[in-house]
Amino acid sequence: MLQDNNSVLSSTSDLEAIQIIRTETVLSRLPVHSLSKTGEFDIVITRRNGQGEVELHWSVSHSAKYGPPRQLAYKLDTLVVNRRIDEVGRPVPRILKLGSLRDIARELSLGGDTNQIRRALRQNAFTGITAKLRYRSSLGQERRIEADFTRYGVVFAGEKLPDGSSADGVYLILNEPYLEVLNHAPVRPLNYEYLKELTPAAQRFYEIVSYRIYAALKHNHGAAKLPYSDFCTYSALQRYDDYDHFKKQMYKIHRPHLKSGYLERVLYEDTRDTDGRTDWIMIYHPGPKARQEFDAYHSRGTALAAAAAPVAEHSLLKELTSRGITPGQARKLLAAAGERQPVLAQLRWGDVLIARGRGRIENPPGFYAYLIKEDILPPAEVREPVQRTLSETLEPVPEERNEAAYEEHCRQIAIQWLRGRYSTDEYNRVLEEKAREVRRQYPAAQFWSEQQLAEVAEGLLRGEALKHAEVPTFAQFRASIQ
Repeated sequence: MLQDNNSVLSSTSDLEAIQIIRTETVLSRLPVHSLSKTGEFDIVITRRNGQGEVELHWSVSHSAKYGPPRQLAYKLDTLVVNRRIDEVGRPVPRILKLGSLRDIARELSLGGDTNQIRRALRQNAFTGITAKLRYRSSLGQERRIEADFTRYGVVFAGEKLPDGSSADGVYLILNEPYLEVLNHAPVRPLNYEYLKELTPAAQRFYEIVSYRIYAALKHNHGAAKLPYSDFCTYSALQRYDDYDHFKKQMYKIHRPHLKSGYLERVLYEDTRDTDGRTDWIMIYHPGPKARQEFDAYHSRGTALAAAAAPVAEHSLLKELTSRGITPGQARKLLAAAGERQPVLAQLRWGDVLIARGRGRIENPPGFYAYLIKEDILPPAEVREPVQRTLSETLEPVPEERNEAAYEEHCRQIAIQWLRGRYSTDEYNRVLEEKAREVRRQYPAAQFWSEQQLAEVAEGLLRGEALKHAEVPTFAQFRASIQ
């Protein structure tokens, strides 16, 4: 029997600008936090197939010292950690900087209460997971997790990072298989500003139902369906068997989504789960806010694809993907690259450094992406094969001597800019700081030789110098020497 649980409570004609973040769809769909303020912490999920074999097992245990991760720990993960992960792109580095404790507290509207943040971070860090599950990667490959693990460790300001340097804020050290999932799982779009407005239970509902709402809109289905039993399982909320308690519980959770216009209408259909227990199918008709989110994400993806289309036609995309960088990440790197950025030279230099490293660079695709993302200027001796800038790859290939001369001209501009800004002692001090920065941003640098580290640090400094100095385009340089 279908029962109507009201339609939109108040329509919003002036919906806020949408800030999309992308969250992986594997581990984030399973509960790690208890959204109740008190009570027992018991998260165990076991699902069997038709042959009685376990196809999904998920259990979570907390630290007796720091306590179970509850509402604040949940907000910290979903509003701060997930946002930082989205911002750095894929592949996600093993070491992730969150910022200062005060920054995080302000981000979560806690004022200056850093003690709560410190405790919540430790609750998350010491929460153990036992998992057995399969999932499909973003490339369609079947992957498997069968492990006991914690998702990350935490390093506070003043403590030592893996490279031996002192942390200048809060850092997370991401553990396997969490890092593996982050770098391989598909992602789903979420409205960050909307997430921040919601209470923990309503936020968790949005995280769970948004995936189904998005699919319903994408495939032109009139509504999305979610069993009440599944929602309770994947949100770690108490499940009721009588309609009055069920309706009261879900009314509080649905209310902000109906009021905002994310949901237009909610219907309930009586049913039974596989064990014969009372259950309800919750049927959701997307509202104008959900449609706006879908259009914003879909339009953004279309725009990015259109912007990247010319880039995809030239050889740089092939150069990146041939080195293990995913096509999506390659397009993202190229779209963000500067007009005069010598992308091919950076890739070739990466080849040289990886060969010299003899296994010291553990994640070559991530290293190539790091060189491009940070726009690190290669040394003068890296000139083979012909190096082209991003802006010139769509034009006929210039003469090699002009390319080499332009690269050297830009390098000399960077060197002169740095000489004018720093004395020898100051330059050496800044270079040491850049070396520490490289170690923080790229953890595998702790295994490099001193020469490798110095070269990358110098390249980083010179790349930054070119952002401040006056540098001609290649076309301008070519015209000046003809």
